[in-house]
Amino acid sequence: MQLWRASLLFRRVAAASVFVLAALLVYLGSHIPRSVSLPADDLNARSTARIREEQIVIQKPDIAPGELVLSYVGSKNEVADLWLENATLEENSRRLLFPHSGALAAGRISYTAGDSKPTSTGDTCHTAIEIRRAEGSAPLDQLTLYQTDEMAGAQRFRQVILDAGTSTVALEVHTDSPAGGAADLLECHRLLTIGDGSSVDLPPIPVHMLVGRGKIDLHFNPVNPLLPIFTGPKQTFEAVSLGDSALQASGLQVVATRHSTAPRLDVRTRSAGRITVSRLKLGADMLKLDIGRDAETAVAYENGSSLYNYDLIDAIQKNPILSFAFASVLVPTLWKWVRKNCFPNINE
Repeated sequence: MQLWRASLLFRRVAAASVFVLAALLVYLGSHIPRSVSLPADDLNARSTARIREEQIVIQKPDIAPGELVLSYVGSKNEVADLWLENATLEENSRRLLFPHSGALAAGRISYTAGDSKPTSTGDTCHTAIEIRRAEGSAPLDQLTLYQTDEMAGAQRFRQVILDAGTSTVALEVHTDSPAGGAADLLECHRLLTIGDGSSVDLPPIPVHMLVGRGKIDLHFNPVNPLLPIFTGPKQTFEAVSLGDSALQASGLQVVATRHSTAPRLDVRTRSAGRITVSRLKLGADMLKLDIGRDAETAVAYENGSSLYNYDLIDAIQKNPILSFAFASVLVPTLWKWVRKNCFPNINE
């Protein structure tokens, strides 16, 4: 108190500090992050990952052991091929396909189409894929989706790569003839390739595989390129589903693949809430997800800055009583206090 009374410089520094603090509070009061009700069209428009540049990271998805991570049921004119890293055949499949071999080391495995032809009905063989969290495996901390192959373009196929991190996933894949087309099973043969070995013609049976700390690369393309399997103005392929039809998670990010910058999009729940991610779309040069369902809320950030803010200053300005008190009482009173204490020699 004595320093306040004795030192004019101290009073001026204190007043300047008050103004700096007030300016900071005004800025913070105009940028208070707020939750947004989901789904939000502008948020969904941002939930895309550009090919070879970005990844979609689903944080802490709710997937119990044995539950679906991703699923696909093939339709007419669709061919599904997949390549696995750090994969092994499940024991029963190994014994059935390679009865005289010992345990196989984890490595690269591919499941690809042989020569596929439409049947007399115009239908084609249908491939189904189920990827589940393996029994006894670690919980999924995150699920990463991205694309790497620029040749997808306007060409024949659409791609998605799935990385389950440290968790182990179990795959079941099988290819069936069209309904009632048992005689056409020979046209539905698939090739299994393990490591650098020769491709093996598969019998018409399900194949079970395990992938631990590896990536799963899936391609989808039409048997007949004149009958495209891609829909909408962006020519997206939408037959691949996360989980059974959707997944719940603690958040979602769109991150750069080569730079450790702030996520381009970061959607988070408050407390222990969950948000739904669904409708996976595979484009020629991007992946896309829809975020949220009715009654869900989230906080969203773009490049580290909040997308949806509560503007306290704007609210004050729009309230006639608060606006009058601010402009007619608070500001003049503060100015008089500053003049009296910091500039006492200025005449009124």
